[in-house]
Amino acid sequence: MDTTLSDRRILVTGASSGIGEATARAIVAAGGQVALLARRTDRLDVLAEELDGIAVTADVADPEVTRGGINRAAGELGGLDGLINAAGVLRGGPLATTDPVEWRQLFEVNVLGVLHATQASIPHLTAADHSDVVNVSSMSGRRLGSTEMAAYAASKAAVHMLSEGMRRELQPDGVRVSVVAPGFVRTELFGERDTDLEQRLGERADAVGLSTDDVATAIVQLLAAPPHVVHAEVALLNADQ
Repeated sequence: MDTTLSDRRILVTGASSGIGEATARAIVAAGGQVALLARRTDRLDVLAEELDGIAVTADVADPEVTRGGINRAAGELGGLDGLINAAGVLRGGPLATTDPVEWRQLFEVNVLGVLHATQASIPHLTAADHSDVVNVSSMSGRRLGSTEMAAYAASKAAVHMLSEGMRRELQPDGVRVSVVAPGFVRTELFGERDTDLEQRLGERADAVGLSTDDVATAIVQLLAAPPHVVHAEVALLNADQ
């Protein structure tokens, strides 16, 4: 059995699918314990039973519910040594016609969701000998691939700057902060493909996308690094992209 993350207690947001689910599986495979936070109770409960983890039903856009869920999970685990902020949503469309409500939804989950989960976790993370926060962003936060993805890209750019602020503030308390920025990843975010944009993005992900396991493996490597080593920002691309 792999013991890379033995005795590490890690909470993963967005854990019911995609990168969050793959990361939770990878952490357990490396010997860690997990708390799984997501909105979809049915999928969450099945995964928690499979991984012998703790299920926390919460929407990261709701700060009070998120705080309550994280406090309960930390209590059941006996503390937290890590937080993976993997919850996220994808929206696209022309700037001229995109409903501002969609922009708010993107920022409430992709940006404020990271803030809410991190704020709730800080008391538990700083109580550990050393701990980690890994924020899952996107290469879109550094390079706009399509003008129709400006809202999503803006939310992910904000995650990069938020991560930098977290790193400077939390490092003196023994909390490492890293941001992982994958390129295209094959996830269910591209599953429906109801619009021309979703179809084009989905085809691109099929052609050169990473798997969710690729991203999860990178996150476990960050968690397993020696305490004095901080991988502040990691870009992940398929070699063909």
